Amino acid sequence: MAEYEKTPERQSIPWKGGKYAGHLRNNAPHGRGRFIQPDGTRYDGDWVEGMPNGRGTIIYAGGGLYKGDFVEGNRHGYGSYTLPDGKTYKGLWEKGKLINPLEKLRQDIEYERSAAGREPVNVRKGEPAIYVEKLNHWYGKLQAVKDISFEVYPGEILGFLGPNGAGKSTTIKVLTGQLPLKGGRAQILGRDIGRDDSEMQAHIGVTFEEKNLYLEMTALENLNFFASLFGIRNPGSLEALKRVGLADRARDRVSQYSKGMRQRLMIARAFINKPSVLFLDEPTDGLDPVTASAIRKTIKEEAERGAAVLLTTHNMFEADELSNRVAFINEGEIVALDTAENLKLKYGKRSVLVRLRDRDGVREEELPLDGEKSSARLGKLAASPDLMTIHTEEATLEKIFIRLTGRGLAG
Repeated sequence: MAEYEKTPERQSIPWKGGKYAGHLRNNAPHGRGRFIQPDGTRYDGDWVEGMPNGRGTIIYAGGGLYKGDFVEGNRHGYGSYTLPDGKTYKGLWEKGKLINPLEKLRQDIEYERSAAGREPVNVRKGEPAIYVEKLNHWYGKLQAVKDISFEVYPGEILGFLGPNGAGKSTTIKVLTGQLPLKGGRAQILGRDIGRDDSEMQAHIGVTFEEKNLYLEMTALENLNFFASLFGIRNPGSLEALKRVGLADRARDRVSQYSKGMRQRLMIARAFINKPSVLFLDEPTDGLDPVTASAIRKTIKEEAERGAAVLLTTHNMFEADELSNRVAFINEGEIVALDTAENLKLKYGKRSVLVRLRDRDGVREEELPLDGEKSSARLGKLAASPDLMTIHTEEATLEKIFIRLTGRGLAG
């Protein structure tokens, strides 16, 4: 226990039948410390007011190991549990129970070296690239963000889905340093936000609502300039412009670009340093359907490369198509966070929409997929000579959002 030896900041005390060594507050564990139970089980990690809170590791006396997040003494958040036989379970935990195994989604990703020749900073396998705990932000007396917590892992796209004014852009601005951190805790690539950290910023890509481009420069000159800020000598700017459909206008001044073209250039700029973390604020807003589809494809490619992506949108189709998980945010609060599929299963209903001819018009009848009465009615309708079409229906993210918040995504 050398790292927890007694100092003015670290003390050893009896605690709940065992022995604790580490930081204290009011004679209770608070900060970093180690606790050994009478049976030999050991916990190393963060404490808050006498309980494990934050990141930590439990080594069980009977064998096995858990490493991950804790809330009020319970395994809660992302973590991995390794049995004595070596089998490991990874995923989301809630009050000590594994609720969402994520072996496929949150695989351990080895980052490639960035174009600048640097390794990503302080990101270890299986740990979040973006970590947010009880984040708050106020504009004067107006609380725009209220106690939100979430993580984004390497290779994952987390979609923030909500209407304008819900707190999506404010969250990104706080995490990227455009707004000060006023409450809670957040880390990017293992480093606390709220300080000028050029090394961390070199591994981040951002698209803003405001198009802060140099209008009298060409698109190529814009990308080459921003790449030079990261120390990248051969950034492949023309290839980046090809990815967003601007190669044929690469040598035109940005002042001649339309709003949609400037948005595409912002996307190319966000990718130019091959970032480990991407913050994309309404990345396809104002783009035509074809260009928007191409941009979504490049976002997926960035995630496949290993980038952690936080994406804000009020477009339910975009959130559904891109996101590994979706967070519903409304009036500054996260009201639901899960995969789109799980949200639909939990809050939606399965049904069949039957369309039939009705004299000179068309009649529709919607039937739930569950229940014997529905099955009998569906069989009768399917045999009708007036049958036109039968379609299965599932709840959309829009409908679920309205059910949970009482408002639409455009509201």
